Amino acid sequence: MKVLIVDDHRLFVDGMCLVLENLDASVQILDAKSYEDALPKISDNPDLDLVLLDLDLPGISDIEALTSIRHQLPSIPVVILSGNQDAGKVQEMLNAGAQGYIVKSTKANSMVQALKLVFSGEIYISPEIISQQINLQASKSEGCIDYVEMPFTSRQHDVLNEMVHGFSNKEIARKLDISESTVRVHVAAILKILNVANRTRAVNVAIQKGWVEMGENGKSI
Repeated sequence: MKVLIVDDHRLFVDGMCLVLENLDASVQILDAKSYEDALPKISDNPDLDLVLLDLDLPGISDIEALTSIRHQLPSIPVVILSGNQDAGKVQEMLNAGAQGYIVKSTKANSMVQALKLVFSGEIYISPEIISQQINLQASKSEGCIDYVEMPFTSRQHDVLNEMVHGFSNKEIARKLDISESTVRVHVAAILKILNVANRTRAVNVAIQKGWVEMGENGKSI
């Protein structure tokens, strides 16, 4: 595996190297402190498997950096790593082709799982970003039980739907044709997004919000 990290914070880059080694012990890591510094490394390494891109790079806007890299590496996932948790910025990056948005405060093991999901073809958004957006929307509604836009990725919603019907992680994995470890990552993200401690509470909240329908015969889980 070959990964390019574009970030001007040396300590963070060093930390990411350790994370990536946990993902793949044979990983080859390239780094660049700016978009201009990244250009020759992109052109000289067409076999890159992943680009990790910081925001607020010097000399170029976030959207320009992302769209340019996506143009040069159309089949390679680009994941944003940033301390910026603004929902508008997150959506802008995803709309421009980012396959993930991970906050820099994410724990190492969670970051490894997030990158595994990206490599499996899924889009990953740090749960704290989505949870923050839910809280913001809820506060704007001033306590009313109004519909709040569904906060999950499509795959998380698929998993949540199976949770509603009471299926185990193993059963969900078989039904959705994904690994059981991937299901566990999605379940953990769902619990974190909804700020709940268990699957039962997650399902109840999701049903109350109208994000999923109750299972057959009124069964939740």
